[in-house]
Amino acid sequence: MKVVIVGNNVAGTFTAQNIHFLNEDVEIEIFTQERYPYYTRVNLPELIPGKIQAEDLIVFKDDWYKDKNIKLNLNSKVTKIEPDQKVLFIEGQDDPVSYDKLILALGSVPNIPPIKNAREMVGKGVFTLRTIDDALEIKEFIQNVKAKKAIIIGGGLLGLELANQIKNANLDATVVEFFPRLLPRQLDDECSGMLKNEIESKGINVVLNAATEEIVGNGAVNGIKLKDGQKIDADIVLIQAGIRATIDLAQNSGLETNRGIIVDEYLETSKKNIFAVGDCVEYKNQTWGIIPACMEQSKIVAASVLGLKKIEYKGTTPKNTLKIVGLELTSIGVFDPSQEVGGGWDILKRADKKDCCYQKLVLKDNTLKGAILFGDNKAMSFVYKKMEQDVTREELMDILELYLYICSNCGAEYDETKREILFKDLPNDWKCLNCKHPKEGFKKQQNK
Repeated sequence: MKVVIVGNNVAGTFTAQNIHFLNEDVEIEIFTQERYPYYTRVNLPELIPGKIQAEDLIVFKDDWYKDKNIKLNLNSKVTKIEPDQKVLFIEGQDDPVSYDKLILALGSVPNIPPIKNAREMVGKGVFTLRTIDDALEIKEFIQNVKAKKAIIIGGGLLGLELANQIKNANLDATVVEFFPRLLPRQLDDECSGMLKNEIESKGINVVLNAATEEIVGNGAVNGIKLKDGQKIDADIVLIQAGIRATIDLAQNSGLETNRGIIVDEYLETSKKNIFAVGDCVEYKNQTWGIIPACMEQSKIVAASVLGLKKIEYKGTTPKNTLKIVGLELTSIGVFDPSQEVGGGWDILKRADKKDCCYQKLVLKDNTLKGAILFGDNKAMSFVYKKMEQDVTREELMDILELYLYICSNCGAEYDETKREILFKDLPNDWKCLNCKHPKEGFKKQQNK
């Protein structure tokens, strides 16, 4: 059997690895437009200040592909698929490539919002960051025009890390975010506020609730104009405003698409023997665009193409664990129950603004439904292990080191799970709110 994979990203590469693991006799061939073997995108911004080189990002070198008998074709753009003939065509090559099973790991492209002059100025001072070549182009532009000021449109994970590395390249960096808080998909208001303070303490400017109307400049970028009329000067504008699934090839080849390539529970598309995986996939009206979804889907699609249709895809719980401006962050599942329907929600939270640590666990009917761990990831393995499982409140209090203190005089309780300030952080002259007994007259109760 010959399996062809279009795309050498995380989804395509790990699909190839999983197929080889399940059946070493399968012939696997990958086609990619990239000039490089599989590399990690997470550290792309570090290329800009020169902290790392392109080679440092490459995860699997040539030997890895040879060992697994995977044929990798770089600089190879697939232009057309003919599903009925089970062949595809490569740009610049006359002969079609045949397959028994085809997997589309087409990935995604950066989203450019409808900002006046944005598309016209791409490459002339406006850039997006998705590939090694993008990062090198940004680095070269900064050097050539001797850029001093940069604007990053988008306060998501990649936008903030990009701002951090732009600052490391000795430019003034300003993050412009449309939403009223940073990382709106990963953090609640309180934690986002702590992150904003931390970012600003590094000398990075943050502007929230800011809709960019126009890229200002005639032939060269000299700033942006916001919808409220405010202007911000810049020599370079970097847009990190989310991603869009890459669907053109699938669409032009007659596959069913919407926001992504429509797949069933086995990740098979509307055309027999053609599957899709990763950022380009849409299942039950949802797209993901996160690495955990790519990894999970790569196992399912590998089994599906080999006829081992035992595992069905059920969607992926959103989860992110990474470093953001040098601080550990884990965000998983439901982190803001106020946005959810129905009752039965409970929140345990520990916030230490002084040390920039924030831990929040979310329960519904004694089931762990989500968490934010920022600045302190000690509870990460517990959270990953117990997600969607029954837990006790006492168990979670233990994990977060939250306690109940009882006044030895009147029995009044100081429950850290319901207070904004930890007992240890109360002033020394604090007194019991009920009987005015001094702080030292409270006893800590051990969690059961």
